[in-house]
Amino acid sequence: LHQQRAAADDCSQRWREQQPQQLQAPMAGSVKLYNAFLFIALGGLLFGYIIGVTSNIVTKGQLECADDWTGAIGTWTSVGYRQCYQLTALDKGFLTSLNLIGALVSSLFCFAYSENMGRKLETQIGAALFLSGSAIAAASPVKWAIYIGFTVYGLGIGFGMHAAPLFIAEISPADIRGALVSAKEAIVVTGIFLGFLCGLIFSGVETVGWRYMVMLSSVAAAAMEIGIAFVPESPRFLVLKAVRGGGLLGANDELMEKALEALRYFRSGSPDSDVNAELQAMRVDIASAVGMQAASAVDAFRYPLPLVIGCGLVFLQQITGQPSVLYYATNIFKDAGLGDSAALSATAVGFVKLLATLLTVWRVDSFGRRPLLFAGISMQVVALAVITVAFTFRVCKAPGLTIDQCDAAQVVLPQGWALATIIALMVYVSGYQVGFGPIAWLMISEVFPVGVRGAALSVAAVVNFTSNIGVTLTQGLLLQLLTPAGLFFAYLALSALSIIFVKIVVPETKGKTLEEIETMLSSWKSARDVRVTPTQGSLAEA
Repeated sequence: LHQQRAAADDCSQRWREQQPQQLQAPMAGSVKLYNAFLFIALGGLLFGYIIGVTSNIVTKGQLECADDWTGAIGTWTSVGYRQCYQLTALDKGFLTSLNLIGALVSSLFCFAYSENMGRKLETQIGAALFLSGSAIAAASPVKWAIYIGFTVYGLGIGFGMHAAPLFIAEISPADIRGALVSAKEAIVVTGIFLGFLCGLIFSGVETVGWRYMVMLSSVAAAAMEIGIAFVPESPRFLVLKAVRGGGLLGANDELMEKALEALRYFRSGSPDSDVNAELQAMRVDIASAVGMQAASAVDAFRYPLPLVIGCGLVFLQQITGQPSVLYYATNIFKDAGLGDSAALSATAVGFVKLLATLLTVWRVDSFGRRPLLFAGISMQVVALAVITVAFTFRVCKAPGLTIDQCDAAQVVLPQGWALATIIALMVYVSGYQVGFGPIAWLMISEVFPVGVRGAALSVAAVVNFTSNIGVTLTQGLLLQLLTPAGLFFAYLALSALSIIFVKIVVPETKGKTLEEIETMLSSWKSARDVRVTPTQGSLAEA
């Protein structure tokens, strides 16, 4: 077996030397590639959208009763559309986490079965769950069914967010793969911004405005379901199935033909000779890497180094607090004393996140992964330091009362510190979008070997959603126990630790094919050993 794989590597190298132009020249994406990307990435938009609207769903005047509400107060079984609910901090944390709990469950399913389903079917299942979940939550007149709707929607998140980075990475040429996978994060952030915006628009519709917010997501879900039906399966996935069906160096002819047609679709406009050249290089590389035996889900754990990189990044991505902060953005601005303008401020944060993400998408394949991680996390540290100090200056508007004695609605920041909090929070989320936001998911789509990529990404997704659930469930309670200043200081310390992790563990993958990255990590010793050669316009290494 070792001799066969060595022969395959030698064959691949000779073939590359004979075809330098096809494999080494930069490749621009076709219109069909970008169309496919949009439909695949709609799952990210729907994920981001529910993050954005959630901060407006679990706020007073919507699903939670306003302090001056005189209408019906619902229970678990009471029926009615004009009722709201009394929600404790734990209730809000649980409701906010329902999407993540559903995503965790479906990620576990993907861990076991993703290599049998394929990228396209996963995406289609995700779209169907998004559509049904939003319809159930928005149309249900009873609390328990609302919770079921949000959970079903979460199942869609697990399928959609597992399939998207794999699907996009596997259909993209190496020279624009970083931009396209990172652009998926831009779509997520666009969803967050739209969620905040819809929350602002419907926040004035008391008790039922949240239903309109949720129902709007069904439009994007329907478009995703219809659009993905016309997109072929990932050619890399088809080649993987063909190689395993035909031996180490052979391949199943029918599946290889399907892979060729799929690659022609994603490379429309390119000469057939270039498409065939890319497919043959793909076949030889995959054959030399995986062998003919189908990998089981547990085989993902045979590659601890990529798992440490991928799982470490998504874990730190969550526990540094930014994603959960978005769920509570409106309430955080209320705590800063912004009152009625809190929803508008949260919308502005969503817009700033989008701008920062677009910058990263534009430059990720020039700057590289590590420099952007260093820059983004450093921005988070500086912003969190300002926010921590700002929240120590909270005061009570009611004369003669301390913070502990004051009603929550009366707690404010002095005007200067309130402005500093808004600016710092925008820097904070911008830093996340420069670093952790797009780069973590880009890295986990790149570092896992092709034979176990689906199962390994499921492991990373489980870590992602589990840590997200933990942070989100506890944030309301931690805000009460630690105070906002204490909680933001904890996020600051964890962000500082993240810089050390990136410095020691995370390699640079800019400009490499997925197969080259797999080879690189098989002999990887430390992040410092695999830096790319600096290019003009690159950021300096930290």
